[in-house]
Amino acid sequence: MASNGLLVIGSGPGIGATTASLFTQKSFSKVALISRDKTRLCKDRDTILKAANFADKTVEIEVWSVDITNTKAFTTVLKETEKFATFNCVLFNAARVEPSDLLTFPEEEILKDFKTPHANKSLQKTTTIALYTTAQWALPLLSALEPADKPSILITSSLLPREPVPFVFSLSLVKAAQRNLVQSLAMTNPDVHIALLNVGGLVSWDDRWFNPPAIARKFWELYEQEKDAWTLDLDLLAEA
Repeated sequence: MASNGLLVIGSGPGIGATTASLFTQKSFSKVALISRDKTRLCKDRDTILKAANFADKTVEIEVWSVDITNTKAFTTVLKETEKFATFNCVLFNAARVEPSDLLTFPEEEILKDFKTPHANKSLQKTTTIALYTTAQWALPLLSALEPADKPSILITSSLLPREPVPFVFSLSLVKAAQRNLVQSLAMTNPDVHIALLNVGGLVSWDDRWFNPPAIARKFWELYEQEKDAWTLDLDLLAEA
């Protein structure tokens, strides 16, 4: 494989670091992590290094701290990562969950969720606008790779676009917008696997089905799909 760099946007001690750890144990030798929290990034780096060492693998890891809702700063960081590695897989794991009660949540708050950060809320900018910024940067680079490099943008999602939850209905709207964007990107970039992993429940280390290692394994399954079997969605559901 000519390229074996992984970029994780929205790193954290759950899905982000765990998925990066598995990908490193499988084949990736360079990992870039992006998050707002510098302390967490350092911890994630240590987690991935330990996982690589356990599997007798060597990995280089670099971290960048940035607020991805700041488009200018985020774009600058994305360009900086190019100096570190050639990425064939981008994992977009950024998300923010805020409660919103149906019919009592103010209209202006819904509009803000789709427009700008406010009162610690930036659902649309985190979930969709930042993904759009990521795609603008990543797709020209990924499209230039060989098919054997498995150029991919993989996105952590949920069942909310098709099974909305009333007490987080605003998030449901935003996640539906994100899925629409992903579908449009996939339709117009046939040489890059752009896909959603839909986690069918609340993520918890104690959950039988929706724990970070199970999600990481599902992401690897999605990444490993051959081009003639690419799917837009892959669901992780509780088994009967």
